[in-house]
Amino acid sequence: MGDLSPLQELHRDVLIGTPLTKDSHDYAFFLNPRVSPQDSSTRVNESHNQICLESPNWGTWSHQDSAVSDALALVTDDKSGSFANTNSSMFCSREMILLQLTLIKMMIAKVQSQETEFSIRQKYLDIITILLKETKIDSKLICLCNTSDKLLSHMASKSIASLVYFQLKKENTFNVTWLTFCLKTLSEFPKSDQVAECLWILRAIIRDILKDKDLHKADILKNVFTPLDTVLEGFYNSILSHHCNGCQGTSLYSKAANNLIEFIDFLDVLVTSRIQLESHFKCQRILFLNTSYILDLTYSSVHYLIKKKSIMLLKKCILYKAGEDFVSGSLPTLSLQDPYLNKDMLALANVVLQAVNLGWLNQIPVSEKASYFGGSEAQPEDGIHSGPDQVILRALSLVLLKALEIKVQNSTKAAKIKADLQSFMSQLLIFLKKHLKSSQHFHPNVHPCYGMMMLVTCALKRKKTKPGSA
Repeated sequence: MGDLSPLQELHRDVLIGTPLTKDSHDYAFFLNPRVSPQDSSTRVNESHNQICLESPNWGTWSHQDSAVSDALALVTDDKSGSFANTNSSMFCSREMILLQLTLIKMMIAKVQSQETEFSIRQKYLDIITILLKETKIDSKLICLCNTSDKLLSHMASKSIASLVYFQLKKENTFNVTWLTFCLKTLSEFPKSDQVAECLWILRAIIRDILKDKDLHKADILKNVFTPLDTVLEGFYNSILSHHCNGCQGTSLYSKAANNLIEFIDFLDVLVTSRIQLESHFKCQRILFLNTSYILDLTYSSVHYLIKKKSIMLLKKCILYKAGEDFVSGSLPTLSLQDPYLNKDMLALANVVLQAVNLGWLNQIPVSEKASYFGGSEAQPEDGIHSGPDQVILRALSLVLLKALEIKVQNSTKAAKIKADLQSFMSQLLIFLKKHLKSSQHFHPNVHPCYGMMMLVTCALKRKKTKPGSA
């Protein structure tokens, strides 16, 4: 294992804000991971806990696609300054690479913080610029994202997301290497093997943009969505139709399941950007205009967790709750200044109601194990009555009720409104009775929405028993 002391010293200086006195190229040399994406993979030598190269060649990444190969080519001429004679074997250490990635993220955060002294901020900026322009660190981070070492892969994904966001914010440019990789990965689905990592990074970038209070968010996201718009639209149709057509197993730990989970989370930030900024790129509207794919996913052969996440996504979308876990402040309600959003939400509501009429609710499996709002199963010692998955029951009820409300608000025929109310509320009653038939009472400590569901069920039941009721 290599000597970590120079990086440890740098980590200490960055952590406490000590001015860096050496040449910026020296620091960039130590922060530059020596990895080769020759075959887009690395292997772990468990006995020495090191990342080793599949090939001793430190040159460029050969690839059949010359355009992508050019975009991801490594530049390995190091301007090492006073550190030129350092033993290169030290750079194969797994711990060293993790520390390098940590330091890169720390420097980017310090550069963007106004609390950092100006001269120190400029030094960090110089180092980051050298890493991007001279060592082509973005290509190496993309390589590390595909390693089987989960911690290394995750840290590399976080680092490349920070770098891309940093360039968008400071230079108003989208990293070409990352963009090329992203376009290739998404357009080649299902053959591509880094879909989950690509979606996670893209989601992290959009989240950071939406969370930043100082950015002109609409302009920045325009730089992101413009080159990706068509590819993302095609990818939406491709990944959902692929898995809804029986090409997906039930294992939660499969690569396909991981791709779907990341994609559903990615759709959450797309919807958030749609509602927050009232912009309407194709990729932002795709969930609204092609809702049937998500509905099909909820009763396909995918894992139960994926079905549940799909239903929760629909709920957050139709209730304007997308992004509530990371966007500060209250989320905007439907704006009369944005006719696209009004039309999109009506289109989504119509598809949901049409699906309900075709028996969608009866096709959705609901687990017989009770769970809390977050999804964990209730323990027997909690004293809560055993029962169905209340999270899904609440979500489906809210989706149907909100879809019905949107439908009513956009309808002018009183007779049609009355018929719709009677029909859909009757179907909701049947659905709830089917799954709540064994739960005649609810525990006072369970989620209040469960109590609401039981009261609605009882009220509808009494209404059904009245003479002359529909």
